[in-house]
Amino acid sequence: MINEVLGTDIEPEYVENLFEVYVHDTKADYSKIHEATGREPEVSFEEGVARVCGPYLD
Repeated sequence: MINEVLGTDIEPEYVENLFEVYVHDTKADYSKIHEATGREPEVSFEEGVARVCGPYLD
């Protein structure tokens, strides 16, 4: 998806993480807050990626 937004064709290079606890051990899940409040995300995942990549297109 990032390649698509940036107009690139770069193959990711995966390297072993040296930290025992890292982001792969966490999960972004808004279900609890959604159940409690009924709120939905205001920005889709795709739009979030586009926003993060935007400055690199300038």
